[in-house]
Amino acid sequence: MSALIRYDAMCTAIAECHRVDEVKDMHDKAMALELYARQSKNTEAERRASEVRLRAERRAGELLKELARATAAEAGSAGGHAKAGTSNGVTCQTAYASALDRTGLSRQTANRYQALANVPQPVFEDALRDPVRKPTTTRILNEARDPSPKLDESALWIWGRARDFEREGFGDKDPAALLAGMTDTMRDDMLRIVPLMADFFNLFAEELEGTHEPA
Repeated sequence: MSALIRYDAMCTAIAECHRVDEVKDMHDKAMALELYARQSKNTEAERRASEVRLRAERRAGELLKELARATAAEAGSAGGHAKAGTSNGVTCQTAYASALDRTGLSRQTANRYQALANVPQPVFEDALRDPVRKPTTTRILNEARDPSPKLDESALWIWGRARDFEREGFGDKDPAALLAGMTDTMRDDMLRIVPLMADFFNLFAEELEGTHEPA
């Protein structure tokens, strides 16, 4: 629970950042947590950390888009360069270039962050919550350009419940012990529902066998 609270706090902090430097710091911390979780084979923590990192990249892109690309000396010149200008012989760096220098972001990375910021919010949020594939910057950008058909929600639900059944080890649990821990109302519900579940999963098993191709 404490880890979840920490990740939620980081997401909130990212949304409230108003400087690229601040977001970059949050991004680096999330990346470190993501790497540690991957090395520890903690897939849930890795997934949460990757979500924080992606939110930081998107927020950085939003902030970078707002920064001036021309110096005051260049503002009135259509032929000015975005990188730097001169004023009285002194090089004047643009706000955009200055942010990249301070954070160590390359222009290519900055462009990717800004592209991520251009992804519609619903598309971005759906990618973060994809139960099948871990979201990445590249995947989100590719799917925003060429969205693939969404998986059937009912199919995802039944698959998720089957994974829960396996993960929680219900195949090894004693049904009698489970029933002993239920109230009368719970037992009545199970008496009504379990036969329906049994019929459904028997049919499901037959369909699975029909789609299985022998090696």
